[in-house]
Amino acid sequence: MNIPDGVEPLSAMSLHFQPQADKTCFVDTTVLFSVSYPLDYFHEEIDIAFNFLSKIGGSIFTNVNVRAEFLENHRRVLIAECLIDLLEDKEKELDGILVEKLKSHRTSYRRKVAEQKSAKLEVQQIKIFRQLLSLHEGPNGNGWELFCRDRLQGQIERIWDATEGELGLNSISLRSEDKNQYLNSTPDWRDATSLIGRYGIASVDAMILNMFLCSKIPALLTADLEMAECAAKESKGTKKVFAPDSLFDSSF
Repeated sequence: MNIPDGVEPLSAMSLHFQPQADKTCFVDTTVLFSVSYPLDYFHEEIDIAFNFLSKIGGSIFTNVNVRAEFLENHRRVLIAECLIDLLEDKEKELDGILVEKLKSHRTSYRRKVAEQKSAKLEVQQIKIFRQLLSLHEGPNGNGWELFCRDRLQGQIERIWDATEGELGLNSISLRSEDKNQYLNSTPDWRDATSLIGRYGIASVDAMILNMFLCSKIPALLTADLEMAECAAKESKGTKKVFAPDSLFDSSF
């Protein structure tokens, strides 16, 4: 796999973050989700990188777009796990196609976990389970609403706060104090639109990248080569871009 010019492996971070260097970095969703989800392909490498940042007293920054994507990824993970719990607890009370789908999901889930692969559900799969569970009406709501309230809500509401606290995350917003402290210029939607047009990247990625480019933060960590390439080209050598070492292996 060809690595874009200007992108360096995570193992090279120690060369960049010298004692007198600015020890701040921006992380995108791929990195933040990976370090919080052990089954992610890059988890081990990124966990090492975060441990390194912790040892040198580095500061990790993100923004609201990363948080939204992070929560969406964990929604898909947690629903997959909660559906297994539902089947284990309620199998005798359920029937028909719902039980068949749940059992199929459990088999697939266990296989992926055994192979140490991500067990995230696809959005369309979640919609199917929502439709099937919604058919089961109860006195306190339909089956999907009860499933979410009893099994998902408590976990998803804690995941961001727990990750933020554990990693010591800092968020950049467009509040006046952030503009002065962290930003060289104010991110503009037209600039994000321009990034979409020139590189064909997703709109949320364009907003994340645009925030990083407007910031005073000198380094970006990402496990997305598309994001890495765009960041390296747009920063024109003024910022560092790091990606997992395994991406530099041509056999990947």
